[in-house]
Amino acid sequence: MAKHLKTSILVQSTMRKTLIATLVTGCYGAAWAQEGAALAPVEIYSSSRTAIPGKDLPASIQVVPQEVLRERGVTRTDQLLDSVSGVVAEASYGGNGATFFNIRGFSESNGLRDGFRNFGYFAFRDVQNIDRVEVFKGPAGALYGGVGAVGGYLNTVSKRPEATNFGDVGLTVGSYSLMRATVDGNRALSNDVSVRINAAAERNGGFRDNADYDSWSIAPALSWNIGGGASLTLLTEFNHLNRKGFDFGVSNVPNYRDLSRTRYYGLKDGVYPGLAGDFGRNDTQAATLLFEQRLSERWKLRLASHYSNARQVSTQTFPNSMTPTGSRLDVTTYSNADESSRQYAVQAEVLGDLSLGGFKHSLLAGIDTAYLQQGGRGSTMSAWTLDLVDPTFVSPVADAGSLTSHQGQGRDLGLYVQDLIDLTPQLKLLAGVRADRFVNKALVSDAETSSGSQTAWSPRVGLVWQGSPDTTLFSDWSRSHSPNVGHGVSENTFDAEIAEQIEFGVKHELVKNRLNATVAVFDIKRSNMLTTDPLDPTRQVLTGKQASRGLEVDVAGTVTPGWKVIATYTYTDTAVKSDTNLPVGDALSNVPRHHASAWSSYKIQGVPGLGVGAGLYFVGEREANLPNTYKLPSYVRADASLTYQQDGWRTQLNLLNLFNSKYYTGGSAGTFNFTLDPSRPVSAQLTISHSF
Repeated sequence: MAKHLKTSILVQSTMRKTLIATLVTGCYGAAWAQEGAALAPVEIYSSSRTAIPGKDLPASIQVVPQEVLRERGVTRTDQLLDSVSGVVAEASYGGNGATFFNIRGFSESNGLRDGFRNFGYFAFRDVQNIDRVEVFKGPAGALYGGVGAVGGYLNTVSKRPEATNFGDVGLTVGSYSLMRATVDGNRALSNDVSVRINAAAERNGGFRDNADYDSWSIAPALSWNIGGGASLTLLTEFNHLNRKGFDFGVSNVPNYRDLSRTRYYGLKDGVYPGLAGDFGRNDTQAATLLFEQRLSERWKLRLASHYSNARQVSTQTFPNSMTPTGSRLDVTTYSNADESSRQYAVQAEVLGDLSLGGFKHSLLAGIDTAYLQQGGRGSTMSAWTLDLVDPTFVSPVADAGSLTSHQGQGRDLGLYVQDLIDLTPQLKLLAGVRADRFVNKALVSDAETSSGSQTAWSPRVGLVWQGSPDTTLFSDWSRSHSPNVGHGVSENTFDAEIAEQIEFGVKHELVKNRLNATVAVFDIKRSNMLTTDPLDPTRQVLTGKQASRGLEVDVAGTVTPGWKVIATYTYTDTAVKSDTNLPVGDALSNVPRHHASAWSSYKIQGVPGLGVGAGLYFVGEREANLPNTYKLPSYVRADASLTYQQDGWRTQLNLLNLFNSKYYTGGSAGTFNFTLDPSRPVSAQLTISHSF
């Protein structure tokens, strides 16, 4: 609701596709899983969508495997990418557990789930069903169309049924009344059919007032080896999140550090007779069907479809501005808001190898169509004043009218082709292009107020030079279009956003088959952006150009038997290049110039089953808002873990924010810079699990 009002959610009509690729370098997964043996292939949904080695791809791709997530004690979406360069978490949409990240300087709310777009604002999904997280940097329109992710995207991959029987149950207890139970069970019903179910239930008191929540998730999956080279996989998921309040954190005002970190700056029950307090309830359902048919030894046909529905019902209180009068700030409570997103996609593609013109070609060609409808059914509004210092102050409350029902609809029909050409044994050329037809509509009170259509071409060209078996140099240029499906009081539709990137990098095996490094430099230009009208936060305008450039370093793998490490460093420089509202030269909000992380785990050789882990996360100084008027300070956070495994039992202690660092997370993906999330204090969580 608040994001609708402040920036009328930037949405796109396309959904991204699923295609398995094999990477053996430049990602965490393989290196982390090995103890010195040759690297096993790691399947990821890569930017190429073809089964080619990672060293042949002109792109920087990182994978966070499930084992890393487990060691770090990840239970929330915002913890997923702490160990990936160029990525920082952003403030959430009232604590609803959706995906809000800043990638290479740009706010992103649209992730992927199993290769299809996961519209981020309302879709709560528990981390229990995540097998791994794949991160692609930069625009990807040549294959994925209007991805809605200028800086890059994260793809969370669901756990799939396997051919053996196994199970795992776990219980986690921790600070602030945390209780969490998980189940992962797999059963091979026959040689050809397997089923798997993942489930989780959690209750959490939180460290902030009125921030209690409970949730549950269940994710059944089925795989069927049909025979004759054909296979079918069905992935389903049902998630529920219920919040006592709708917690935006603290107001993003110049003296934010003077505000209470635990006080709830919204409306509680009982303050105004007849006006119920804030709450939030999210329900998300999704289903993905994947079919693959081997046509010959070299060629495959892949068909896939996806449907998801996410709904958020809430009452939420949001600041009207970032400029208080003294200690008092005008706010609006939006009661009984009903927001939802519904999306589907269908795709068909063929891929394979052939020799043509004396060169080897790895070809991919496909067609897809996608639809997204999202928005709100309206709400009643109440205006009152919040005293940021005095929690006992109660102002008069006034009826502020109602917010009209508003919807955005987008359809996309796309055709795409990509070719990886082996020019020489060392030199490879990747070329691709996609044509999209976007059709967008805006509806107010269920009546169409505007419609528009656009045809867009998104090309990509990359080169790979493998000068030695251990080193790969790459370069890449791409241009992408992301349709702006606008809605709200503006009653308009808008032309697509445009993003262009040039990237250079190197991938190198520091230790053969054990330790890998990727270094990349990039330059991204973004234009035709949909932004909030500074004269009316319920309206949108199409304006502006922004740029981001930087350097990223990722190192991951096994240093010695039992000792694994992930280390990253990022330098990012962002700026407004032109705009009718924002000062040219201002940096984008919540983007640190310097950002680094390291996570290391060690299995103690003299004590079988005993392991320790530790991590440091540095985020440099960032602008708190745009236009720039004040900053968020830099911080260092430390985490640690202690694990003991024996006879199928695993006991793990995680200490989070070990030295109780106090910091704030901002950003525009979730709350358009109006609020800040204060850091969680030092906390502990103990997990006992049993595998069988």
